[in-house]
Amino acid sequence: MTLSLRLVDINGPFIDQSAPVRNWSSFPFCQIDLPVLPYVDQVRLQRGVQRARTYLAAVQAQGYTGIVIDNLAHLVTFDQAPQQYYAPNSPFRLRALAYRQALLPLLHDAAARGMQVYVTCDMQWMTNDLRRVVGPIATDNPQVAALNRAALIDLFTALPMVNGVIVRIGETGGAHDVAGYTGHLIYHEVAAIRHLIATLLPVCTQFDRHLIMRTWTLGIGEAGDLICSPERYAAVFSDQRDPHLLVSIKHTPADFFRLLPPNPTLGLPGPRQIVELQNRREYELFGLVPAGLVGLHSAAIRRAARDPQCVGVWAWNSTGGWGGGGASVGPNGWNLWTEASSALTAALAIHPERDAEQFVSEWFQQRLAGYDSAFVRAVTAAYVESERLIEQGWYLGHAPGMQRIGGMVVPSLLWVWWMRPTAALPVWVYLAELVGDVEPVIAQAEWAVQRAQQLRAAVAAAAPEGDPLVQQLVTSLDYLVDALTIAWRVRALLLPLAAQARGHQRCDLGEAATMLRAAMQQHRMRWAGRTDFPPLELDELASFLARWERSPGVVWQRARLAARLVALARRQPPRSTRARAVLSFLFPTRLRRRLLQTALPWLSRRLDLLPTIFFETGPALGEWARS
Repeated sequence: MTLSLRLVDINGPFIDQSAPVRNWSSFPFCQIDLPVLPYVDQVRLQRGVQRARTYLAAVQAQGYTGIVIDNLAHLVTFDQAPQQYYAPNSPFRLRALAYRQALLPLLHDAAARGMQVYVTCDMQWMTNDLRRVVGPIATDNPQVAALNRAALIDLFTALPMVNGVIVRIGETGGAHDVAGYTGHLIYHEVAAIRHLIATLLPVCTQFDRHLIMRTWTLGIGEAGDLICSPERYAAVFSDQRDPHLLVSIKHTPADFFRLLPPNPTLGLPGPRQIVELQNRREYELFGLVPAGLVGLHSAAIRRAARDPQCVGVWAWNSTGGWGGGGASVGPNGWNLWTEASSALTAALAIHPERDAEQFVSEWFQQRLAGYDSAFVRAVTAAYVESERLIEQGWYLGHAPGMQRIGGMVVPSLLWVWWMRPTAALPVWVYLAELVGDVEPVIAQAEWAVQRAQQLRAAVAAAAPEGDPLVQQLVTSLDYLVDALTIAWRVRALLLPLAAQARGHQRCDLGEAATMLRAAMQQHRMRWAGRTDFPPLELDELASFLARWERSPGVVWQRARLAARLVALARRQPPRSTRARAVLSFLFPTRLRRRLLQTALPWLSRRLDLLPTIFFETGPALGEWARS
């Protein structure tokens, strides 16, 4: 069955590679917003609009039927509201007017092409001016509900070509905030989510627009497992029948990771569904390297297409993650690897039973027409085979023992978060338990390096000289070889260390540490200073190696402690409602936030407890503490 609603994000064309960007999760407001009049960088914004219009034509030609752009907070003036939220000269109002005016040609172009337009929204978003009007940011504050209704009315009135909003409730705040715009995690209980739907849906029904609720909840609060729990999903959605309500789910029961089972909430009774897919793979080096999707998206889309509840897909070509470089998005919003994955995903959504590998081969032949056939075959092989290289060399292969923690299925890609490998010892203990025998996993990583070298050599041997696209592809494969080498050397040290800590055995790992140190030095020297292919963030590993070299006995004892902590965590049942109430009584929210914000980072640094990236990305620790 063809999936009729085929959405794709359009944020990539707006990213300016010459300007810093850390959070690649959304539209680059941090690059475009200005603190003073005219409140937006018009030159940069207009340049993005022009690229986006070219990109719009390209994704329509691939088969997409609609675009998704961020975000509601930057497009709302409240000029249609029954009460005044913004003063006429408010920077937030004037900035929204500027964005509307700049984006209108793109939105009119989409409408003229018959393509739908959706706007994202984080709940609960807020601005400095709105905080003074609304008061407490809480689910039981009627002013918050009134604000949300007024925002949708304003959006649909000012931009009638917008077909609906896509609401995220589980990841907002913290590093997602932009100057003056904040997010707050307050909808993490079933009743609160249902109240939010009851607030927004009547407005969407009135304007004949869609309200698309995402189930991405990050394990926070009572509804933290909404992403993968049939029971929680039923509690929120099973009695919802309004055709204006859709639910957006990830194709796995966690984030955009490979080697996970299908999402068990697909096809459950309630609203119609769309499935989220990621073409530029954030956890697989942000599109800097090929990360083939032949097997992954064939399976996910075929399963979705067999279910009458599913009506579409939402593909991410640039959205998601923390890191990457200029080569992640290329000069026009995507690079060749992502362009290929985008075309494949759209083709599968139209014809789910299509031979995906044959499509990819034909697509590269057409896209690289004019190049030598040997070069085209080598590039095609690099894309197709990269899927297995990523699974074996970047992930840990098909590990059978994946567990749920906090209601979410934990993937086998815990050793690296975006661009930063971790030395967090509990993570490595968990991974050692997951794989059982660590030596075959290390051998698989070595094989992946060797095969990547062969693929790189084949592309380089057939590559014409002096072609920028060709050089970009060869450099991309160089980067893949280097990244997989780091992966191999990291697990050759830390998997045996973790396995030995669990078994109370100890043997010499000095050579593995030396080889990792050498690989890190070579990687840093090769990619230092590059903004298109930035080096992996290796400071956490470097600190760990320094501690190892100073006092391996202390590191060994910390590994033993990590093994005991993981064993203890496995024996703990999921936190019940009563347990949460007791915790709230003993440690009120303000105290919990203070403890998490100060004590946890301090302990983690000294005991290698958690990946350092956890303390700078996603929701602030204080938002997590509220649950």
